Amino acid sequence: MRSVRQTVSRLIATATLVVVGLAAAPAAAHGADQSTEPATQVNAFWSCSVPSGYTYTAVRRQLNVCNPGGFANSYYVVAPSNGIWACTVPSGYTYTAARRQLNVCNPSGFANSYYLRVPQAGIWACTVPPGFSYSAVRRQLNVCNPSGFANSYLLVG
Repeated sequence: MRSVRQTVSRLIATATLVVVGLAAAPAAAHGADQSTEPATQVNAFWSCSVPSGYTYTAVRRQLNVCNPGGFANSYYVVAPSNGIWACTVPSGYTYTAARRQLNVCNPSGFANSYYLRVPQAGIWACTVPPGFSYSAVRRQLNVCNPSGFANSYLLVG
């Protein structure tokens, strides 16, 4: 009976390690992290508003936090940077992919998030920022528009 208990204990411990390991494994598409967790940055913080020059990577609706008499949104605020998924595209940035997720950028439904890039010549971008032009265009499914076709532009400076 003791060996049966030891075997069951070992199986449970192994299964737990496997599940924990799978939960920690990142997924990727378009060369970008697919995590739904807020981006972890040194200067990231939860706030009741998004200051000028910043963006946010998640939003949650909470009781008595940003509104003392009810529910209101709070935002996980980050400084914009190259290669993060954000809920808005701040001035001075473009994006190279978009995805539609539940309860990330909208606490009660689906909303888009955008893979931010600093504009530079030679990248395929979903928008043509001020000061840039483009030398080619391609129409792709589920890249710049997570629900259908949209154009990407090969930027030239």
